[in-house]
Amino acid sequence: MDRCNPCLQVEVDRDTHIGDYAALQSLTEVGLGSFLHALHIPFAGHFLSINQAVLLTFACKKTDSTKTAIKTSLAISNIAALLKSLSPMGKRLTPMLAISAQGFLYSLGFVLGRNILGVSLGIFLLSIWGFVQPLLLAYFIFGEKLFLAIEKLWMDLSNLLSIDQTYGIWILVSVVLIKIVVGILIGIYVWRSKSEFETRYLNKIRNIKVITPNKKKQNPFIGALKDSLSPWVLVSLTLSVSFMWVSEGSTYFELWLYSLRAFALAWLFFWGLRSYPMSWAKQLLYKYPAAKRAIDQVFNFKSRK
Repeated sequence: MDRCNPCLQVEVDRDTHIGDYAALQSLTEVGLGSFLHALHIPFAGHFLSINQAVLLTFACKKTDSTKTAIKTSLAISNIAALLKSLSPMGKRLTPMLAISAQGFLYSLGFVLGRNILGVSLGIFLLSIWGFVQPLLLAYFIFGEKLFLAIEKLWMDLSNLLSIDQTYGIWILVSVVLIKIVVGILIGIYVWRSKSEFETRYLNKIRNIKVITPNKKKQNPFIGALKDSLSPWVLVSLTLSVSFMWVSEGSTYFELWLYSLRAFALAWLFFWGLRSYPMSWAKQLLYKYPAAKRAIDQVFNFKSRK
């Protein structure tokens, strides 16, 4: 009797729709994303966020209402974020946060309706997060000292080179605007594109070669220690300590306490990223039909590769 229920059929079709796009999002994040991050390819996260916007636009274009579009973008992004926890290498929690937050911001765009304006606003908000998240992480570890040090360094450099100090702000704004404009233009093109374009795009994702490194799982303690000694952490710490010593006249004891605090926060954060239990994600994923469909597709894809 239930099998003939139209409402049940709609729900099953919606789960299939969400599961398929979540799987495609995960293929790029778990496969290509993990590979790019492992090789430390610059701006990899920004390219992946544009890809997420494209997939969400494809998916939401097929929905029948604004409410359904919002639910679809949230479901796809959250499932893909949980699947990221099953990534074979690298950190997992920061990409998970980015995927989920970007999906939420994209869904906010539909306050303007399920149309080009809504998609454009969604991509505008999604594009900004890729710049905001690293700043929040840097502030969490180093506090305002790092930003004051960067500001002081730029002011001294601009005076030395005799250039306008506002150029630095305009450079940063220009980089953000370029990503936003490119993302919106791509989103508009995707929204207006024919089904043939989507088929070609999705087939390219399905043909991504997933490369999994042949190495043992690294101990979270050791991995977090290596992350805490990475170049960006050491450079940021050096800038902050130098600013405190030269500009604020901090004592050696104050410098030592600050360095110890920053290093401890960095280690705790990176340890949390690496020790996130994958079993939690698996248990949560298999509770929902759309998520189960996505995870089955991803692992079947990897086994075929």
